[in-house]
Amino acid sequence: MSFRAKRELLVQVAPRYLAARHGQRPVILDEFVAVSGYERKYAIRLLLGPIRPPEPIRRSRAGHYGAAVQQALATAWSAANGICAKRLVPFLPELVPTLERHGHLNITEEVRQQLLQVSPATVVRLL
Repeated sequence: MSFRAKRELLVQVAPRYLAARHGQRPVILDEFVAVSGYERKYAIRLLLGPIRPPEPIRRSRAGHYGAAVQQALATAWSAANGICAKRLVPFLPELVPTLERHGHLNITEEVRQQLLQVSPATVVRLL
């Protein structure tokens, strides 16, 4: 069940749970736990607490590497036979000039600098 579906279910069940009498609450709680998959104590906290709509994810920074870096990285990665990022990054200073020399890669100086400074974790995300 998706997060959005669980939130919609919570919006429907919470008023019923709050208005229910003491004997009816465990039945409603059992149904909610069975459908949502939440732990019992967490479900109680959700049903009794205020229902807030989920906030959108806000990214604090813009992306550092553009599409040109990503495309050049994909070309270098395929030329290196798809090796892992930890092995590809130390190999890039040697691979990029070779690919440029043979005409497989045409990049600007700025893209080259970014390509040679990229970390293995960023390579994984970009590929």
